[in-house]
Amino acid sequence: MLARITSTAFAGLVLTASVAKADFLPENDLWKEDGLLRASGITQDEFNRVIDEAEATYAQVFQGFGAKLKVNRLWSDSTVNASAVQTGTTWQVNMYGGLARRPEVTRDGFALVLCHEIGHHLGGYPFSSSWAANEGQSDYFATLACGRLLWGGQDEENARFAADLDAIPKAQCDKVWSTSSDRNLCYRMMAGGKSLADLLSALGGTKASWSTPDKSAVSRTNNAHPAGQCRLDTYAAGALCGKDWDAKVIPAKDLGSKRNTKDGEMDAVQYTCNQSEGLALGTRPTCWFKPYLTAASTFE
Repeated sequence: MLARITSTAFAGLVLTASVAKADFLPENDLWKEDGLLRASGITQDEFNRVIDEAEATYAQVFQGFGAKLKVNRLWSDSTVNASAVQTGTTWQVNMYGGLARRPEVTRDGFALVLCHEIGHHLGGYPFSSSWAANEGQSDYFATLACGRLLWGGQDEENARFAADLDAIPKAQCDKVWSTSSDRNLCYRMMAGGKSLADLLSALGGTKASWSTPDKSAVSRTNNAHPAGQCRLDTYAAGALCGKDWDAKVIPAKDLGSKRNTKDGEMDAVQYTCNQSEGLALGTRPTCWFKPYLTAASTFE
């Protein structure tokens, strides 16, 4: 408990110097179960290796924006969450041992949480603050951009996921991707997303399943945490989008007050899959995202 209080106090000090904090999960009390789960989830060594890999991959990307990526490794903290903050040119991510020790969280699931927090910094439109991509976009970025950058060359590891993935996401990956290497990477990201959907179920939400996609449509883009099924659908959409993300760009960030308007969406189109392009797979789910551009829209 002392470690949790100390780390939380540290996070609070960080927050006082920043304009916003973006969390992976809604506030919860799952930390109370941490003492029962010390042998569950991933190990401290795996926790550190995931972070090492992400820091090595993204150091130069952050430097390109004049910033430094700092991942705070709060292994002893029982908090079941993760967060992102910006303090000047130091763009931080807080990763907690309480999250890593959850039995639902696989190594790749944990990596996608880290990707989600990096996505708050780099994911762009739509935004929930002056700098932070909103929750749904950060989920989308995790598989559309970050997972591919981290795992794109790990062909042998990616191939391990071909045998055990559920038939529904596997068929979707096969429909979008033509090569075995791209399909295997898609399978891996689908499996990581399901790990996190299982964690969300532990929070008391509706159980997420590949066979029950959320077909609801919001009247305006939701900046809060989507429900578990909606988030699973978003991880899947990122894995199924065939667009190439440009790591040198934060879509729409330079548009100021227009970043969350139609102009912002148009700025992001080339890096994301959109209904206006007539795509059936890979678009951001309408359970959290309300597009300005539709199939009838023009870009003029």
